[in-house]
Amino acid sequence: GDDNTKHNKKHAYQTSGPGDSHILSHTHFLYQRTLKKFHYPLDVLLNYAQFSKDYKSFHMLSRIYAEGLQHHPREAGLWIEAASFEYFGYVAQDYENGNKINSKVVGSSIQNARVLMQRGLRINKTSADLWQQYFALELHYVQKLRGRREILELGLNEDGMLPSASEDESDDEEARAGKMSTLLPSQIIFKNAIKAIPDDIQFRLRFVEACRMFPHTKQLEEYIMESVTQDFGKSVEGWVARISYAEEEWQKKITKKEKRGVMGFLGKADDNGSENDGNNGSNDGDESDGRAKDDRPPKKARVETESKTSDPALILLQEALQAVSTPNMYLEGARFLRLRIQRLLDNDESSDEDEAEEDVSHLIGKDEDANGAAQRHAHLLEELYENAKKKNISSTNLTLDHVDYLLSAGQSEKAEELLSNAVSASTTDTNDARLWLRWAEISQQMEEAASSGMASPSSSPTRILRRALKLTPIHDRQAHTLILTELMQYLMVQPSLPKTSEELNSLFQKLILLSQGSICSINVKKSKFVDGDEGDDEEGIGDGKVNLATTFVAYLEYAMLNGTDEATDIDAVRSIYTSILYHSNYGKSCSGKTEEEVLAMKTFFDVCLQFELANRNSSTVGGDTSSSSLIKNKKDRKEKKKAWKMRLCKLYETAIGFYESGGSFWRNVVDEYQRDLHDMKYSF
Repeated sequence: GDDNTKHNKKHAYQTSGPGDSHILSHTHFLYQRTLKKFHYPLDVLLNYAQFSKDYKSFHMLSRIYAEGLQHHPREAGLWIEAASFEYFGYVAQDYENGNKINSKVVGSSIQNARVLMQRGLRINKTSADLWQQYFALELHYVQKLRGRREILELGLNEDGMLPSASEDESDDEEARAGKMSTLLPSQIIFKNAIKAIPDDIQFRLRFVEACRMFPHTKQLEEYIMESVTQDFGKSVEGWVARISYAEEEWQKKITKKEKRGVMGFLGKADDNGSENDGNNGSNDGDESDGRAKDDRPPKKARVETESKTSDPALILLQEALQAVSTPNMYLEGARFLRLRIQRLLDNDESSDEDEAEEDVSHLIGKDEDANGAAQRHAHLLEELYENAKKKNISSTNLTLDHVDYLLSAGQSEKAEELLSNAVSASTTDTNDARLWLRWAEISQQMEEAASSGMASPSSSPTRILRRALKLTPIHDRQAHTLILTELMQYLMVQPSLPKTSEELNSLFQKLILLSQGSICSINVKKSKFVDGDEGDDEEGIGDGKVNLATTFVAYLEYAMLNGTDEATDIDAVRSIYTSILYHSNYGKSCSGKTEEEVLAMKTFFDVCLQFELANRNSSTVGGDTSSSSLIKNKKDRKEKKKAWKMRLCKLYETAIGFYESGGSFWRNVVDEYQRDLHDMKYSF
C-alpha cells in the first residue's frame, strides 16, 4: 500500500520528459539574454515574471524582481509586485494523493515584504500607490495574526476544558488592548503617508476604502476621518467627505443584520470594531434571542425616529453650511439633498418594496413613507436655496442646480424667472453663457407646451439669445461663440425669410472671425466644483467644446435648401464653403480640434463634393450665357467643365491635406479621397 501511495504522488516540477525541462531552461536563457541586451525593458521583465509563475519557476522570481528594481527603481508597481511575492510566498510542493491535494506554501516573509516597501518609499516618497499598498500589507498581516488567535481561542484551556464565559469576560480588556496594538503599525504608516502627501483629501479617503476590506478596522477609520477633520476643516472637499462617510455609517447602523452561525474571525467582525456579544455573560441566550425577534419591529420604529431627528449627515450638512458659507458648499449640499430625494422617489415607485425599503430605510422617519421623506428633504432643499439667497451667495452652477430642481418639480415659470433675475444681476463671466442658453432652452420648451394650455414664456429663445449676444463682449471668445452658434441653430429651424437670411449671413461672418487662431476648437469652462463621477450635467454644454464644424454643416445645408434663385443660390453655397476652407485657417488642419469636430468636417467635405457633382453644368463664365453662336457655346461648355473640374480638384486636395495633418489615424479617409480624386482626373 505504501508503494502505491508513493507511486501516486506527483511533484509540481515533474515533467513529461527530459526534453521539457531543457525547453524550460532554454526559455529562461532567452529571457535573460533579451533583458541584458536591451537593458531590462519593463514589459519584457513583467512578461518574464509571469512566465516564471505560470511554469512554477519560483526560484527565479526573486532574481527577476531584484534585477528589475535595480533598473526601474521609480516603478511603484514593480515594488508592489515584488513585496506581494515575498509576503504571500508560493506553493513549493503540490502532491496528489488519491482525492486529496497536499500543498506546502513557503517563502512567506513579512520582514522581506516590509523591507521592499520601505526601500520603495525611500525612493518614491510621494507615490500614493506605494503608501496605500504598504498600509494594506500591514492590515493583511494583522488579520493573519488575528485569525491565528481566533483559532487558538477556540481550543482548550490549561485544564483541558472549553473556556467559560467568565474567562471570556476577563480577557475582554486584553482583547481590546491587543486590537489597538495591532492597528498601531497601520496608524504609523498613515501618519507618514499624510506627511509625504499632505494636501490630497482623496488620497486619505482611499485609506478608508482599504480599511473597509478588513474586519475590526472601525477605530482606524475614525482615526483617518479625524485627520480629515483637523486638516480640511475649512475645505469643501473635507466637509463633503465627512458627510458622505457619516451617511454610509448611519446606513450601516440602521440596515445592519445580525450574523448567526458564522464561525471564525470574519464572522465576528463588527462594523463598530467590536466582537459580537451574543454569547457573553448569560445562561439564558435562547430567551435573549427570542426577545430580540419579538422586539424587532419596535426597534425598527425607534431607529426610524432617530433617523428623522438625529441624522448625522444632515447635522453635519448644517454645520458645513455655517462653517463654510460659499457657493461651492451650498452647491454640494443641494446635490446631496437632491440625490436623497431621487432615491426616495425611486423607492416609492419601485415594485420590489422590500429591497427598496432596505436601501433607504435610514432616510425614512417614523410614521412616514418614502414619499413623505422625499417631501421633508425637499423642504430642507428649499430652505437651503432660500438661505443662499438671503446671504447673497450665488454662482452659475448653483443657479443652474436650482433651475433643474424647479423643472423637476414642474415649476417652469419660477425657473424662467430665476434665470431672468440671474442674468440681470450677474457680472460678465464666461460661465454666464450657460444661464442664457438654459433660459432659451426653457423658453422653447414652454412655447411647445403653450399649445396644450400651459403658460407662455416671457420671451422667445431668439430674443433671449440676441440679447445675450449684445451683452457678451466679442473678446470673450468662448461665451460669445457658444451663444452665437446656438442663435444660428434656432434661426435655421425657423421659416426662411429675407431678414432671417441676412441675419444668418452676418452671424456666419462673425463666426468665421471667431474661428481664427491656432486653437480652433473653443473650450467652454467647466465648473471646477464638479467631480469626475457627476460630470457637467448642465444640458447644452456637452463635453466642454463648441463644435463649429457642426454649425458650418447645418448652415451650408440651410443655404442649399432655402434658396429662391438657382444661380444666386449656387454662388451663395460656394461662398460659404470657400470662406471656411480657403479664407480661414479653420479648414486647414486637424490641429486643435476634437474627434467629433474632425468627423463633422468629413461630413462638410462630403456635402461640398456632392453639391459640386450635382451642379456640374451650373458654372457661369463672366456671367454671359446668352450667346447664340454654336462655336461660342462649345467654348463656354469647355470652360465650364474646366472650372468645375478645378473646383472639384481643389476640394479633394483640401480634404486630403486636412486629414493628412491628423496623422495615420485618418489614413483611410485620405486614401478614400485620393482614390476619388484619381478617378475624377482620369475618367472619361
